[in-house]
Amino acid sequence: MAKNVELGPEDKWSRYEVLTWLNDMLQTEFTQVEQLCSGACFCQLMDWLFPGSVNICNVKFQSQDKADFLQNYSLLQAGFRKIGVTKSVPVEELTKGKFSANFTFLKWFRKFFQANLNGQVYNPVEARNGQEIATASLNSPQSSKVLRNINNAGKGKEDSESDLDLHEKKNITYDPQWQETFKWVKPSTLGDTYAYCTVCEMNVNVLHSGSLDLKHHQQCRKHRTAAKNSLSNGKQVDSFTCSELMLRFIKNHCLPAQANKVSLHTARLVLGLQYPEDISSAAKQIPYCVYLYGRVVLGEESEEGNSACVVLLGFFDEKAAKYRIRILDVFQCVDSDDSIAKSLVDTLERFDITLSNMAAFYVDDRDETSAKVAAKLKELNPKVVALGGLYDLANSACHSGVMALSSEVQDLIGNIYEHYSSCCTKNDNLKGLFAGVGGLDSSVHSLTSNCKNFCIVIHRVLEMWKDLISHFTLCSENDNKAKLLCSQLENPKLRITFMFLDFGLRPLSAFNDRLESRESSARADLVQILREASGLLRSYASSFLRPQAVVRFLKERDPAILDNQKLYLPSSELSLGGPAVEDFLSEKEAELADSLKAFQDDCMAFYKALTTCVADGLPLSDGILRSMSQLLSPEGRLKVTGKAVVDLGVQFGLSATPEASAQLRDEFLEYQLVEEGDGEKNGANGHPEVTCNSLASPSLEQHWSSVLRTTGQDSAFRKLMLSLLALPCPPLEAEKVFAQAVKNGDVDQLDDGLAESDSDNTKVLNSTNDDTSSELASSKPSPVRNGRRKKATKMVDLSDSVKPCTVRLQKITSETEINKDGSMVFVEDDVVWTSPSQKGTIRGIYGWESSLRQKPQARTVFQAGSGTWDKPQNLQKDEKAEVGKKDMSVSNISTPSPKSAKRPQKYQARKGFSIGELVWGKVKGFSWWPGLVVAWKSKTSPPSLRRVEWFGDGMYSEIYTERLLPFAAFSECFCKNSYASLPTYKDAIYQSLELAGERCTKTFTSTGNKVEEVKAMLDWAFGGFQPSGPEGFAPPDSYDSLANQKTESSDSSVSDYQPPAKRKYVHRGRPSNTTSTTQEYTREQMVHEVTTKGKKIEDFCLSCGNANTEIFHPLFEGSLCFRCKENFIETLFRYDDDGYQSYCTVCCAGLEVILCGNTSCCRCFCKDCLNMLVGPETFDKLKEVDPWSCYVCLPSKKYGVLKLRPDWSVRVQEFFANNSAFEFEPHRVYPSIPAHHRRPIRVLSLFDGIATGYLVLKDLGFKVERYIASEICEDSIAVGMIKHEGTIEYVNDVRTITRKHLAEWGPFDLLIGGSPCNDLSMVNPARKGLFEGTGRLFFEYYRMLTMMRPKEDDDRPFFWLFENVVAMSAHDKADICRFLECNPILIDAVKVSPAHRARYFWGNLPGMNRPLATSLTDKLDLQDCLEIGRLAKFNKVRTITTKSNSIKQGKMGPLPVSMNGKEDYLWCTEMESIFGFPKHYTDVNNMGRGQRQKLLGRSWSVPVIRHLFAPLKDYFECES
Repeated sequence: MAKNVELGPEDKWSRYEVLTWLNDMLQTEFTQVEQLCSGACFCQLMDWLFPGSVNICNVKFQSQDKADFLQNYSLLQAGFRKIGVTKSVPVEELTKGKFSANFTFLKWFRKFFQANLNGQVYNPVEARNGQEIATASLNSPQSSKVLRNINNAGKGKEDSESDLDLHEKKNITYDPQWQETFKWVKPSTLGDTYAYCTVCEMNVNVLHSGSLDLKHHQQCRKHRTAAKNSLSNGKQVDSFTCSELMLRFIKNHCLPAQANKVSLHTARLVLGLQYPEDISSAAKQIPYCVYLYGRVVLGEESEEGNSACVVLLGFFDEKAAKYRIRILDVFQCVDSDDSIAKSLVDTLERFDITLSNMAAFYVDDRDETSAKVAAKLKELNPKVVALGGLYDLANSACHSGVMALSSEVQDLIGNIYEHYSSCCTKNDNLKGLFAGVGGLDSSVHSLTSNCKNFCIVIHRVLEMWKDLISHFTLCSENDNKAKLLCSQLENPKLRITFMFLDFGLRPLSAFNDRLESRESSARADLVQILREASGLLRSYASSFLRPQAVVRFLKERDPAILDNQKLYLPSSELSLGGPAVEDFLSEKEAELADSLKAFQDDCMAFYKALTTCVADGLPLSDGILRSMSQLLSPEGRLKVTGKAVVDLGVQFGLSATPEASAQLRDEFLEYQLVEEGDGEKNGANGHPEVTCNSLASPSLEQHWSSVLRTTGQDSAFRKLMLSLLALPCPPLEAEKVFAQAVKNGDVDQLDDGLAESDSDNTKVLNSTNDDTSSELASSKPSPVRNGRRKKATKMVDLSDSVKPCTVRLQKITSETEINKDGSMVFVEDDVVWTSPSQKGTIRGIYGWESSLRQKPQARTVFQAGSGTWDKPQNLQKDEKAEVGKKDMSVSNISTPSPKSAKRPQKYQARKGFSIGELVWGKVKGFSWWPGLVVAWKSKTSPPSLRRVEWFGDGMYSEIYTERLLPFAAFSECFCKNSYASLPTYKDAIYQSLELAGERCTKTFTSTGNKVEEVKAMLDWAFGGFQPSGPEGFAPPDSYDSLANQKTESSDSSVSDYQPPAKRKYVHRGRPSNTTSTTQEYTREQMVHEVTTKGKKIEDFCLSCGNANTEIFHPLFEGSLCFRCKENFIETLFRYDDDGYQSYCTVCCAGLEVILCGNTSCCRCFCKDCLNMLVGPETFDKLKEVDPWSCYVCLPSKKYGVLKLRPDWSVRVQEFFANNSAFEFEPHRVYPSIPAHHRRPIRVLSLFDGIATGYLVLKDLGFKVERYIASEICEDSIAVGMIKHEGTIEYVNDVRTITRKHLAEWGPFDLLIGGSPCNDLSMVNPARKGLFEGTGRLFFEYYRMLTMMRPKEDDDRPFFWLFENVVAMSAHDKADICRFLECNPILIDAVKVSPAHRARYFWGNLPGMNRPLATSLTDKLDLQDCLEIGRLAKFNKVRTITTKSNSIKQGKMGPLPVSMNGKEDYLWCTEMESIFGFPKHYTDVNNMGRGQRQKLLGRSWSVPVIRHLFAPLKDYFECES
């Protein structure tokens, strides 16, 4: 049965979009919607979705008369009845060729088609026996008439159907719902085709455009003038009331000029024309923050009731991409804190503010008031966050710390200031000491309550300490106070106290500076504030507490921990002020001998008081604050874990149930996988703005605006982010917040001339009795639409060279501009368009959507794998350049767009990029990318479209010439950020410059160092490609014919090598899962339940159909039962001798499988899975496809019921990391060690191999105090001894190490090792398991770990790492997890090297589960590892083991390298580079190739170990 659908308001496709979709699906060439009236196309779409529902043989594809039309529709209606479609077919209107009926039915059919398409394979041309679907030519004059008057102002996408003649449209009558949008409209006495405007007191004709006519009328000058006059006269403010307190507040704090009295009209404009309904409406839909400002002065102090409390609401407006603060109410200020809290709650309830959406509040008043309000609001919403204390944290903590330290500091500053104030001659030093520091006149002791000023004074006193002594010495002869000051300054204990304060207050001072700095937008500043706030408590707690106590305190926030002196650091480890204090202590050791202990006690008291104050002031834990900061930052989204997001959800009341937590985690994961393009910068209106030479990132507000627009209204992740974005952020001074709130109202309309000046550019259509309806649209450079002025787009000419340009991308607007040459410029569909000359006119100021011309879309064609680049030859270049550069996205439409039969399609730019030409292309989401123009796959290529093969990844796009620039524009298009962070972009630059150099016969000195070679290439490119210039790399004349010949046999016109074809399918003698288990459902029944009964595929085991599921399937949507899960764990990473998976990727079974044809993929799919899950006879059809890309390599979409998970790579990690059925306590967390306390690392390495651990530690810069390695292989020991010059201490067999040895050698900081995997690997049929053979050596590692672990009261950091193979049995893995008390992580080295190497890692290293990221030194492709003159045939190779045949890419497959036209094995130096070792690392002891491969096959991948060891730099000393 079919799935019925209905068109909704979200289905706003344009005529062009649905026509292009239809032409793409059926391979037709319709250019007008009316040409579909024969119904043949709908019949064929039905045959596609439901074979047999329509007798395709009886469909009249060449029909031209109404009788044939009716027959086709009768077949369609019969098909509808067969499959249960309830949609009624308006046959009469469709057969008449009416635009509206055909357009609506086509839009419905597209939605119906997409809802019922389940991956059916269909050839439309073959199904209709090669016939073309004739375009119906109707005789009605309306259908053939060339439509006029399209260039109508005010026309947008919502009236895309208005292209048809006015006689064809239905008359529109008055709709009472219009009154909800237009408050001034009422029914007219003239009839239903009119509406009455109560402002202008006139009737408006709504016959033709309905609500659009009302919009036009509302924007006209007459209506706006009348509306303003009516407001001034009080006609429309009758329902608006305002308290006297509010009027006084507006008068004193909201208006720039003081007025005697504020009118209701002015108050309404300040508060907003929709106040308060718009505020309460927003509070019901999204989270918000409440601001309360107390004791706001409303008049002279002598006036009664001169202060009040002001309530405001703040929330994030995703449409405007900005944070809005709105004034809600003002109430009388009272002395009772309880009364203030009660009045606030009453205000919120009176304005119908939904309390459940309150995310945070901020109180700018006394601490007691803040506490009372917090308690009251938390009664109503326990999850509300109070951030008031956070923004005063620096001042309060500074005051608490200094008060606990010593009063001598304040006494000295007070005495100096008193002397300075009373001295008759002002000293320049003293004047500089207090310059810019306020608040000293009232009380010097109050200075400590201002962290910034206090830190400034402390620092200045220290800088001029000697000068102060000299000054007061001169003054002390007759001045007792000066003598006192001299004695104070000469006291070394006081000076060292100042030095300590200067050091100890630095984190607070830095945090205070962050609060006051305005580096970017407020939300971006909030990210930095939260990040630094999260580290304050940890910083101060670790200054005097032991590491274990720091962890406990951060977790529990128990004040008793701070009072327990047993948990304090020893006096020798206390942070007293760094090297400066230590040097001073050494210098004044004798003088400070008696007071040193008291000074240390004072420092301890300072740290304790300050830590207590910071802990009380932080509204949330440091972990929550850090997660909030990382989540808000677009760059930090990959650092946030799913657990951290769930914790945030709990904090804000969004994860009350496990289901809600799971939903939030899944939605966050979807956001985490989104890739953001380089070089996009969003403007204030939310549309991108791009500069060719400087591609900036969008602001934080714009980023989240774009993200939130794509999430559902009920999304938990959406609500969480809106809660975070609603948090208050500096500046929070009352006047600045009030100014923000006023800007968010409609106070701009107080300017009398604004409305009139703007309204001149608005054209009003079809408005009866409107004397402004005849005004034409103005041609000013900055026209206005909907009362908003927008900046006109500027164009930059491109001639022989590319100049830096800025392109502002906006939605379709009425914006026009006259160029100097008289051509018209307008903005349409994210592109700036220009008419070719003065003769041309723009077809509608709203662009293509409202014109007869069809704008074709570009398309993307995917190809698995990447080719190598050959030396192409030439075609003459068109020298004409287009005016302006465009930044446009690439769509997925696979055929050229239709052209209008009446008006042939024209393109304003013909750049003439010829086949073989090097170009830069712009695809949305990426920076400018180098590519090569290649031949079109079909015989004819559409105008202004070019097929481009992108360097770096070998993918193709069919792209407009407007999105292309000559390769000569290298300096303008090259993106430094992409080059530094994207390996694929780096490869693309190298490949493009390599080809350009070959064409220019430019040679670069080859030193074997690719980095130096690339640097020389870049210097050449930035220098203008001299001496030949850009003409040197133009393609030769013969390239066109050569490229056309190649396209007949290859998809790539520039690839001189195609990898050997893989076998299409092989037979495996293995039983299938479908018959091996007892189950409630067979897989056939499962497919039936999912496709016809609407059940979820996640409720069934994808491998066998069982409904008793255990866990998700990691690769495809669906689940796995317990038995299939165990089988999946053991076999997913098992490979045969040919390099392919031993079993099917879906079910890990199968008797007959087909192999993927992608050279870098080793997956296979069995016949049962393909025929059951994808569709009948799929296996036989795919056998004819050569090469076939599997469903993991293809883009993620639904094939039958089989759909690849978009996050499958993450799910695989999660699947293998959490399948042991055990849950363990988290590892002990060690806080980072301060730099001056770190010491060299001591390591014990078991089963050390070729000293990979030592090599990585030295590469990372660690100071290795001792590295003891247990190894029995003589060759491995030789490598370690020679390459590391005897610095490694080798010991005997691990089984001989005792506790006594560990006591003599230790204590150790790091234990690493990976026991032999021979008897654990599933590849070994004679394996003995964990408890026999070499498998039992794991327990030697476990024995060492047990003896080396520090005791509970030992705070010394201790880390360990254990590695083994992935393809082990489930019970062996479970046993290892049980002994090591943790689950492993899975890391495949293929992400950071050219070879696959999937391994499990257990351990407690910090950040082990963070994503594996590549570095600039990692060699990702095989070609990067090869010697000069050797060519890689594959980008990635199979796992290299100790066996020599593992070098082959399959049992009978080719070797991975080609040299002099012949296949060759990998050389030893090349294998060393693949593993990340230096060249000739294993070249010792006269070992042969086989011996060296065995050593490498047992070793670790260097980039992976570097990734795991890198976080240890926060704990151990490194080389300077």
